[in-house]
Amino acid sequence: MSQGASIRCDPFGKTMIITFMMILPVSFLQFLLTFFTEKSTVYIHSFVSKLPKVLYFLIALSFTYRISYFFEGNWSYNIYRFDGKLSLIFFILAFIGNMGLLSFMYVKHRHAQSSLSPIVRTIWYSLLFSFLPATLLSFAPYVIYGKILVDAVYTSWFLLFFPASFAYLIASDQLYDMGLVFRRFLFGCILAIVPSALLTGLFTLLFFRIAQKEQIVFLFFASVLTLSLMLYFTENLITRLESTFFPRRAMLKTSMKKISKDLSTVSSMRDLKDIFLNDIVQTLEVRGGAIIFRYSDSTEILSAGEIDETQVKELLEAGTLLQDNRYTCKEISRTEESTSYLVMTRKRTNVLLSKEERHWLGLITSYLEVSMENVHLIRTLTTQLQDLSTKFSNTASAEEFQWFRKVMFELQEEERVRIASDLHDTTMQDLFFLKRRFAALMDQFAMNPEEKQNLDNILKFVDLINASLRQSCFELNPHLLREIGLVRTLRQYLEKETYTSPFKILFDAEDGVERVEQETLVTKKHILRIVQELLNNAKKHSEASTVSFRFSLEAGRYLLVYEDDGVGISLQGKEARKIGGSGIGLEQMKGRVLLLQGSFEMMNLPQSGTRITISIPQQENEEPKGIQPPHLRLV
Repeated sequence: MSQGASIRCDPFGKTMIITFMMILPVSFLQFLLTFFTEKSTVYIHSFVSKLPKVLYFLIALSFTYRISYFFEGNWSYNIYRFDGKLSLIFFILAFIGNMGLLSFMYVKHRHAQSSLSPIVRTIWYSLLFSFLPATLLSFAPYVIYGKILVDAVYTSWFLLFFPASFAYLIASDQLYDMGLVFRRFLFGCILAIVPSALLTGLFTLLFFRIAQKEQIVFLFFASVLTLSLMLYFTENLITRLESTFFPRRAMLKTSMKKISKDLSTVSSMRDLKDIFLNDIVQTLEVRGGAIIFRYSDSTEILSAGEIDETQVKELLEAGTLLQDNRYTCKEISRTEESTSYLVMTRKRTNVLLSKEERHWLGLITSYLEVSMENVHLIRTLTTQLQDLSTKFSNTASAEEFQWFRKVMFELQEEERVRIASDLHDTTMQDLFFLKRRFAALMDQFAMNPEEKQNLDNILKFVDLINASLRQSCFELNPHLLREIGLVRTLRQYLEKETYTSPFKILFDAEDGVERVEQETLVTKKHILRIVQELLNNAKKHSEASTVSFRFSLEAGRYLLVYEDDGVGISLQGKEARKIGGSGIGLEQMKGRVLLLQGSFEMMNLPQSGTRITISIPQQENEEPKGIQPPHLRLV
């Protein structure tokens, strides 16, 4: 490596080249020790950690005696004779020491559950590839045989591989993926051999008279290297340039990520339509789409956009939907209960989906299959939980399942709040803006009295819908409990229900019952839900003309007495079970009463009608921790 400096009699150049060549493996050793110390908790022996200082001291001594090159004398010549081999031996031993340290670290920590093992393996490969050519082909032969196999001018270029590879791996966040990088490059080399051999053979055939062996060999290896690098970086280049040269493909990939992320939030068929179908219709720019469920005796269709559901259903029943060129149809899943399909119309430009878009739709279908299975499981589990909650709602053993009942009611309340929030933030806001648009039209255009009256009736109808939705939101999420308390909330709620109920509603809150406002919000919410469920059952089954509620506090217990003058209630097992079978009626009321450690008594009045008496002890601002033996009696 310092041959050029020796030929031109440049002692300074030769001294600096040999000194820095000796420093090179020592600086790498220092790098390794620093890297292991900072990147892991590996213990480094004190002797090994001090070794770079000792080696630097030896290099400083060697630099000192090389100063003799600047002076004449026999001792300068003797130093010059042995300096080359000594410096090469130092380089070789330092390189072997580095490889030995890495091998020892790998053997010691290869079974450890940490990132140290791949780090060591990465550095080992990189260091070997950097230093082995110069050591094995240039330095070692010169030390042993006095001549080199390959000029160090060429093998020294490999020394740049170590810092270059680490710079690339650190910059691309692939520091621990050296094995993957090596295999990818090797795979590229294997693929490049055949076209390189064909190109070289063609070159030799065309220029066989003037082509030299060196040119043929250079062409082959240069072709292999060039094609290998192109293949290695192709994936990265495609990723970076895809949005420019293939915008449609990039858009489909982005939509795929968004839809797959949104699918993780789907928990109902309504979400499936709102989140999934609308996104696909917009992404593919088709007129409409649908998800079809084909049962043995019926067909259910969820659609979005413009799609002829009747035509699709007829094609499905005829068994020609998959072959019809007006639609793109993918089968989602096939079970014993049903078969489901994803159907897309033609695009808005009246052309079918492209091959790339159909492939994308197939990938989306695989995601959809998993999501639909989750929705089916949610449906099944919800039904089973409701059935389970009704089986032990009126048994003494129900106290063992108090935790279950509490969780069920909490889940119900969370779902009610979510639905109320969705109604308020979407439907009610849309109605509000719709009313403003109609009002603006009335002010903007001159209308005859009849048209103005029709539009005014529409506005009044929108107000009625909005008021109905507002009442539904209140029933789902009774925010007034926090603002005005339970008693006043019950009074306002029952007064509003009077206008829409087929019977007269009476409410009597006796003195002292205001003590209930000191109870927890959870307790007051349970009492409100009990009143709501009593009123709903009265609307469905009582056929009464008058319904009354009396709320009082007696001997430390809240009494809620419901009476009506209707047809009464059948107290036989099957009929009683049927009334509460929905999970929203009497069984739910019993569950809430048990959760509050109360008692529930239901009886038919002598003349006609029903009386239900619910007794709940004062909770003293604490969540119910246990339960007394429940008192449930049918009279």
